[in-house]
Amino acid sequence: MKKLFLSWVLLLGIIQTHAQFFNKEVKQLYSRAVEKNDTLQLYHLQKEQTGVDIQSARFNYLPKVAFTGTYTRLNDDIVFPENLQTLLMGTQALLIKEKIGLDFNSSLPPGIELQQVDPIQRKNILKANVNAQWLLFSGFKVGNAVKAYRHQQSAYDQLSAKQQTKLWLDIAEVYDKMALINSSDAIIHSSEKMLQEQTRFVMTAIQNGLATPLERKRIELAQQKLDMKKLENKTNMQLLRFKMHQLTGVAEEELQILHPELIPAAYTATDVADTRPEIKALDEGIAATRYMQKAALADYVPKVAAFGQYELRDKDLSLLDPVWYAGVRLQWNLFDGFAARNNARKAQLQRQQLEVQKKAAQDMITLGQDKLREDYLLATQKLTLKQAEIKLTEDTYDFVNKQYQNGLSSLNDVLDAMNDIEKSKFDYQQALYEQRQAGLKAADINGTLLNNL
Repeated sequence: MKKLFLSWVLLLGIIQTHAQFFNKEVKQLYSRAVEKNDTLQLYHLQKEQTGVDIQSARFNYLPKVAFTGTYTRLNDDIVFPENLQTLLMGTQALLIKEKIGLDFNSSLPPGIELQQVDPIQRKNILKANVNAQWLLFSGFKVGNAVKAYRHQQSAYDQLSAKQQTKLWLDIAEVYDKMALINSSDAIIHSSEKMLQEQTRFVMTAIQNGLATPLERKRIELAQQKLDMKKLENKTNMQLLRFKMHQLTGVAEEELQILHPELIPAAYTATDVADTRPEIKALDEGIAATRYMQKAALADYVPKVAAFGQYELRDKDLSLLDPVWYAGVRLQWNLFDGFAARNNARKAQLQRQQLEVQKKAAQDMITLGQDKLREDYLLATQKLTLKQAEIKLTEDTYDFVNKQYQNGLSSLNDVLDAMNDIEKSKFDYQQALYEQRQAGLKAADINGTLLNNL
């Protein structure tokens, strides 16, 4: 029990010494993975697109100026009624007579012709004008839309943060498995050294007639098993490098020079962040839908806009058309077939869906925090026990080896003891891998994974 306590204290010292979850190599791999990750790129593009939506909403307040050119042909000229034309022609004759001093009933002198009454609008109409519209008050629709888009941008930021955390975990998992294989290779190398020592002892014993060639065969069989494990590790390492290449885009030649090492995860089970990124993203989405609902209902608020038009070509204007005009328009949408109401209802339903998702996520996080905290504590305790097992198997091997060299035990006992050392060391590395993964997952669900980068 005293040794177990000392091992526990030693492990805590190791954890405190390595306060960070990720070493320099993992950070470099992460930097490469960020550039390659499609999901992060998608969130970035969606955020940029929302930024364009914000600009478009604000640009509604900018004047809109357009040039319009039209040609119209009527079936005939638009003229005054015949009786009105007769009246106008008679009035024209009276004015001429009055000017030259003739009586009312006198006829016009020869050579004086009356001017025909111009039509109100000729049948060939060519127009060119510049018109402008300027929104002065949107009924709060633009302001609410901008606020909704801003919250959407914040939601994409939080989703990116969540994806970044997942990327750290994915890289760390592959990296730690690579470290586990490296540790396994080191253990196999240590076992090979012990086999070499046993081989030299057995060969000497055979020469002196104290052992049989069968014992040498047993050592060769043990070596073959180690060779098989090395081959398995090589295959598994190749697969892990391929997966790391998929995550980061780093070439295999660069991955071969990595030196992955398993280090106990430094994690304080009581550390909990205020809010995880996915909860923050849902909060931002809920806020966005609130402003979307307000923006939809703003269609029922009166809107004010200025407008104007200037005719660049007045030749074909009718007698009633102005050359230019300007004014202010008030538009109050009293009934739109319930379109605005339905849009507001849709935004409300979207908010309710997000609220349900938030509650479900919070329940899952609360449940996961308790479970993963216990998993981490159990994995840490298991790691301490595996340390003690290594010491026990090494002592046992030393004892059995001495017994064998003194003829008090068989070679099988020595090989079994050596296998126990190999197994205990590998079990320790496996426990170290599990402890580290448990710590990473516990820190992730508590939202503190990236606190100590």
